[in-house]
Amino acid sequence: MKVLLRAVLFFDALLDLLLGILLLMSPFTTLYAALQLPQPQPALFGQLLGVAMIGLAWLLLQAAINGQLTVPVARTAGQVNLVSAVLIVAWTLFLDMPVQGAGKVWLLTLAAVMLFFAVVQMPAAKRVRLREREQLAQREAELRAARHGDGPVYYPGTPVDAVDPADPHQQPGAAYPARPHGSPEYRREPVITPPPGYGPGTEVMPESEPEALPNAHHARQNPHP
Repeated sequence: MKVLLRAVLFFDALLDLLLGILLLMSPFTTLYAALQLPQPQPALFGQLLGVAMIGLAWLLLQAAINGQLTVPVARTAGQVNLVSAVLIVAWTLFLDMPVQGAGKVWLLTLAAVMLFFAVVQMPAAKRVRLREREQLAQREAELRAARHGDGPVYYPGTPVDAVDPADPHQQPGAAYPARPHGSPEYRREPVITPPPGYGPGTEVMPESEPEALPNAHHARQNPHP
């Protein structure tokens, strides 16, 4: 739907550009006589309106390119096209405007094109706006769910085979989500090696004394030194 809306905005910009160029040529009487269109009087007002139409065409072109401007500009442009079409039809058919022959055909064709743009732009802009709001609400709900720790949460020490590779929180370098309130804090106790004699398996065994050497005055001393 948004692609269609951008396409309509692009063609609407082309139409407004052509109208702006035509209004800038308000001083050329022969051109309006050939098209059988009423010439703006004074010509200054027609040229000012032509500048405004060229600016509107540039805005419509920017809205067709920039997605953030598409919806508000399309909604406003649709309303402007609708009012312009009604005014052209009213002045051409029911009010006394000096236009005959091909000029009346040109004006009614212009009114029909503007009415078509308005019929497409206003409903399409409304639908795109509602869809964008739904997508924004869905993203906010997902962020709230992730922030409150809904779903499986994996902390350091989780076995490798229990890690789901499809979960972005378990990818290498990914930050772990916040722990729910009240959950036991993960803490690694320091390893302390007890000194000798202060723990099982660290008993100090007394060393055995070597046997005493025989004394020089032993009873069995050799009588022949």
